[in-house]
Amino acid sequence: SIGSAMETQMKVPAFNDILVLGAQLAHFPLADDEEVSIRTVIGKDAEKPMVLETPVFVSHMSFGALSGNAKIALSKGSAMAKTAMCSGEGGALYDEMVAAYRYIYEYVPNKYSFTDEVLENSAAIEIKIGQGTKPGMGGHLPGKKVTPIIALMRGKPAGQDIHSPSRFPGIDSPEDLKGIVDMLRKRSHGLPIGVKIAAGHIEDDLEFISKSGCDFITIDGRGGATGSSPKFLRDASSVPTVYALARARKYMDEHGMKQQLIITGGLRTSRDVVKAIAMGADAVALASAPLMALGCQRYRACDSGKCPLGIATQDPELEKRLDVKKASQRVANYLNVTSEELKSFCRVTGHKDIHEMSQDDLCTIDSEIAQATGIRHA
Repeated sequence: SIGSAMETQMKVPAFNDILVLGAQLAHFPLADDEEVSIRTVIGKDAEKPMVLETPVFVSHMSFGALSGNAKIALSKGSAMAKTAMCSGEGGALYDEMVAAYRYIYEYVPNKYSFTDEVLENSAAIEIKIGQGTKPGMGGHLPGKKVTPIIALMRGKPAGQDIHSPSRFPGIDSPEDLKGIVDMLRKRSHGLPIGVKIAAGHIEDDLEFISKSGCDFITIDGRGGATGSSPKFLRDASSVPTVYALARARKYMDEHGMKQQLIITGGLRTSRDVVKAIAMGADAVALASAPLMALGCQRYRACDSGKCPLGIATQDPELEKRLDVKKASQRVANYLNVTSEELKSFCRVTGHKDIHEMSQDDLCTIDSEIAQATGIRHA
């Protein structure tokens, strides 16, 4: 089958047809200089909550899919914005981990980098069940990207393809998932524990997760990207993020689920983020947009290992093209501007805290979105 990088090029329902309603008289906007809060706490009931100064953070992308320089630059940039950096499923790259303001370690079936040192340097742990571009299928790193250092981190031979399982061994029931959540919580001395799923059988999967006692749930919808995925599957699968978010929020509210909801998959700008939060997301994980801030020019060559910008490659000569200092500053600029724009959205809608926003602050010009999400039609 043909492999393909980035997001599907097919039309995907998105957030552009949802609009923010500015406050006027029935609700007053805030002054331009009024202080507002976008601070976000993940794992509010955990022994060690993760506090971020913004509801946006850099999502999971593995060292292997991305170069070491790209991972380190993303981590340093996110730290300058006082938000989180995620490890990705390939394990924890040390220089990336120690540069992070808050580090979210991804716990995967192959258990890469599952050590006490990594847990001590992490602020949260996320159990990866699936991702939106290849639901029901494990990850794949082509052999041309498996360098000696990546082979060492993953315990695999250099130069050979690496496949991860399509499902998590040992998770056959909600009780099994709860056992893993409890184990991770105990071993990490109280870090927030999350579960990440692709947007598919959303309500059924949420029912399964609800019994685990986890602190947060990440849902990865159609519209998100990947370093490499079978094109036939990426183009044919997963619920669009805008619908997945609405369905998840509705189910969680109706069933009294207290876990926080993180959404990812195709969100790029502050306007996407603010709409997602108003629809009920507690935070938003971003991947493609920070990559573009790094310098990605969207050649869609990620799976070739020959990214000319030095981002999605393990070729040392190509990797040298990415200046970590300059790239990290661009990532910080993007995240900081996004955060400032989120504060402006708070003011124009009359909210002192972004987490006060709701669907009352939105309307839509799309009848299908109105019917599916409950957002009022304009």
